[in-house]
Amino acid sequence: MGTTVRLRVFAWVLACSYVIGASAAEFPEIKPERVKALTPWLADTPSGTGPTCADRSAWERADVQARLQEITKAAPKLADQPVPAWDDAAYLEYSRNGVRGNGERMMNARKAGLHVLVLAECAQWQGRFLPAITRLLQALTSQPTWTWAAHDKTLRSFRDHHYEVDLMAADTAHELGQALYMLGSKLDATTQAAVRQAIVQRVLDPVRRSYVKGGKDHWWLQADHNWNAVCLKGVTGAALAVLAGKEDRAVFVAGAEHYIQRYLSGFPSDGYALEGPGYWNYGFSHFVELRELLMQATQGQLDLFAPDKVREIALYGYRYEMAPGQVALFGDAGRSTRMDDFTRAYANQALQLGQPQTLATQPIGASAPANSSPLVLASLKLFAQPALVPSTSALSRESMGLHTLFTSVGVLVSRPGPGESLGFAIKAGGNGNHSHNDVGSYSIALGAEQPVGDAGATVYSSKTFSKERFTIRGINSWGHPVPVVGGQLQQESTKVQAPMLAQHLDAQGSMVRIDMKPAYTLPMLQKLERTAQHTRAPEAKIAIEDAFRFQSPQTFETAIISTGQVKLLPDNTIDFGQKREHLMATVTASQPFVLTSETVTEEGLTFTRVAVRLVQAASEGFVRVEFKPATP
Repeated sequence: MGTTVRLRVFAWVLACSYVIGASAAEFPEIKPERVKALTPWLADTPSGTGPTCADRSAWERADVQARLQEITKAAPKLADQPVPAWDDAAYLEYSRNGVRGNGERMMNARKAGLHVLVLAECAQWQGRFLPAITRLLQALTSQPTWTWAAHDKTLRSFRDHHYEVDLMAADTAHELGQALYMLGSKLDATTQAAVRQAIVQRVLDPVRRSYVKGGKDHWWLQADHNWNAVCLKGVTGAALAVLAGKEDRAVFVAGAEHYIQRYLSGFPSDGYALEGPGYWNYGFSHFVELRELLMQATQGQLDLFAPDKVREIALYGYRYEMAPGQVALFGDAGRSTRMDDFTRAYANQALQLGQPQTLATQPIGASAPANSSPLVLASLKLFAQPALVPSTSALSRESMGLHTLFTSVGVLVSRPGPGESLGFAIKAGGNGNHSHNDVGSYSIALGAEQPVGDAGATVYSSKTFSKERFTIRGINSWGHPVPVVGGQLQQESTKVQAPMLAQHLDAQGSMVRIDMKPAYTLPMLQKLERTAQHTRAPEAKIAIEDAFRFQSPQTFETAIISTGQVKLLPDNTIDFGQKREHLMATVTASQPFVLTSETVTEEGLTFTRVAVRLVQAASEGFVRVEFKPATP
């Protein structure tokens, strides 16, 4: 070993010794007395979630074996395949042109098979998959970085091994730590040591140094959104799985307990997810996992579900549905977004919400979603028995009913009546860090489809979260079903408070009126109100009416957005169709208008925008669009 290499190794060992040996008193935002109180609750040795694979009474249960059939079927073929190669060019593509997809797919592909191989080995326990697991672990610990290229903009993680912990790095560390815990001595000592060293060097040391600095360096420790929950879950799970010292682990438990409060602070009192349904799935699923691993690690003494507010956040997963499987794609929510059933199942059991989802019915598949720890998730689905939280809220068994109004932000979800299929959601606010400029946006559910409404997220690139974000038509208000007034689009919606002026909710229907004037900066605009009414049986329909007034005549148009098929028909009607459903729209207005249709593809999002444009400038008037299911 050369002198330079020896010095680097010595420096790294010295740094590790300092960080891991630091006194609890050296963490400004983590109270030493809390670390001291947590330490006796922890096990003498590191541990993960669920039973180890050596616990044959657990893994040989008939129900466990049955739920792992897809895994055991996929594993032999996977074991015979080489680990997908690391590709510098794919990783560096983001630094060259802002494209994320190729590098992220490459990194996901390398990690994706680990849970399949480990679960299959646990199911059979014959050593059949250990060589493939070892190769994969060695490949993951030797790749240049675990951090997404989009979060390594200076490439110091990739080039200099100056590691920063992001979403991918945190989950990778947790996944590898869980694999060590589950397989135990079945893995050779050299591989175990290499994995532990990589976890400490790439994830635990950097975050521990941030704890020493009072939460600096890793901004997500102070964030009030999904990054906080995702990274804390991964970091804490990794620490519990690999750190030998109880006090060392207690520091990370105390850090999670302290900093996770920032995540909860990002939700209003009624539990509405400002980041949208996709990020509720992502962030809250990791919060759920963090709750379970802390409960297991502390013998049930530390419960993140104790605050009543957590119950409200959990109920969002049910309240936000317009119809079963149907949610409005407000903000950065992709077309396939549905409320996550693992998260709902765990919360339902722990919080006694009275809903049908349970962990025992959750599938365990061979595919691995990005930004996740599928091995950890599978262990929870198979073996978690969520501790019950005593109900102190009258909402604990609340029926979802026909409508939910999130009063904190002005979002209405109106569901079909018995035997009906027409649902609806509209928003006045609820604009977090993934917001689009969409005050007044709405979506309509018909059966299992959404013929009309918010088109959802674009494909992420370097442009998505830059100063150019609102130049993207699918993110600014042009690509949403809202008006263009006097030629102007909406201003940035995170700066807007658009109040609900009226509301009426009963069994016959739901109505809200939104003051949309604050969303525009046009001085001549005196009034812009959107009234949305959902009428249930005997004639199910939804009507959207925009009423405006200017100081002097101005142009006015409103838009209808669809990701399906659009046909402009005579008599001012429009047919919005998807695979099975057709929704008919009839337009009326205070003066003559024209209908135009434009289909655009930008930043990976394709949608059709139908514009309803008044022929002449006007001082006041209205545009009304009435939607009804097509008559068979």
